[in-house]
Amino acid sequence: MNRKLISKALNGIEETYLVECMTYQGRRGQAPERKPKMGKYENTTARPHSRRLLALILAACLIFALATTAYAANLFRIREMFKTYNRELPEAADPYIQTQTEAAQAEDWSCRVTESLCDLGKVLTTIVVSGGDQYIVAPDDAYPSDGVSTIGLSGDQTLEEYARDQGKQLLFASATLMSNEELGVFTEMQKFENSSPSELTILLESTRMNDGTNPAGEVVCSVFARGADGEQKRLEVPFTLSEAPASAGGTYVPETPDAIPGMTVGEATVTQTPLGISVRIPETVTDQDAFNEIMKVEIDGITYSEGGGVQENDGKIYFQFSMGQGTVTDTLTVHYYDWDKQPIGQIVFKRK
Repeated sequence: MNRKLISKALNGIEETYLVECMTYQGRRGQAPERKPKMGKYENTTARPHSRRLLALILAACLIFALATTAYAANLFRIREMFKTYNRELPEAADPYIQTQTEAAQAEDWSCRVTESLCDLGKVLTTIVVSGGDQYIVAPDDAYPSDGVSTIGLSGDQTLEEYARDQGKQLLFASATLMSNEELGVFTEMQKFENSSPSELTILLESTRMNDGTNPAGEVVCSVFARGADGEQKRLEVPFTLSEAPASAGGTYVPETPDAIPGMTVGEATVTQTPLGISVRIPETVTDQDAFNEIMKVEIDGITYSEGGGVQENDGKIYFQFSMGQGTVTDTLTVHYYDWDKQPIGQIVFKRK
């Protein structure tokens, strides 16, 4: 249901006709997406009196009621959240999206996991945080002085002013899977959408550092919340992940392992899953200053939106990305760029 159409349907109707029908409050502007590169993040009056008008009012109220029912059913799931931020989830991933029903309840707020999608390099989870009758729920990176557009409303009020007018308190929420060390999560991004002022959906993108030895299974989602006064709250939701199948794309040997100043590389591993292509390249630092100059990595024929270099517990460093799109051939040509986006060099990998 298009919420802007509801706004148009209700526009110009006198307030007395809408006593029993909530007025549309606008749509939240899209927040800019943060993308990691090499471990660093870049930081969305008329006066009607006719029976025809009454019919329009009833129709508008019906539209709004249907929309409210739809949002109450939580339309902000994994695929919808991706579209909200101008991204597309591969259709091949749809059969592996799990519906989850696990929840946790505190005295005055609650949360539930609604969907999950997992492969060896990525975990996508949607979590709904509900403030019940007591809280207006906003993203954790918001402030009381932020405008109400942060939670999908229109108007000039701040969150603090809106909550006070509603007789409620503010609750700022976030979520993480990083406490599950066996899952191999090393970075996470969160995207937020409010289905109502008291209900916030979080899309949690967890990137895994995984060579296949850390299978998915029982995990715990930690949901954090804080009040406007800084009081910290936490709920934990255990749930089970089912990993989408992976097909080995092959192992690739570098022709010139030391072609890039500051490091040498080992054999690259390529894997394909319904979410896309995953690439993993081990790196050994030979000159830290030169190594730090590497900002971006590109591979001919494959595009990806997020990935980077990370250090594992054993001290080894890897460049890795997942959900890549393109075609895997017998050759990987990997280009390296500095912070001025100037080419440093390239390494050609050949399939074993």
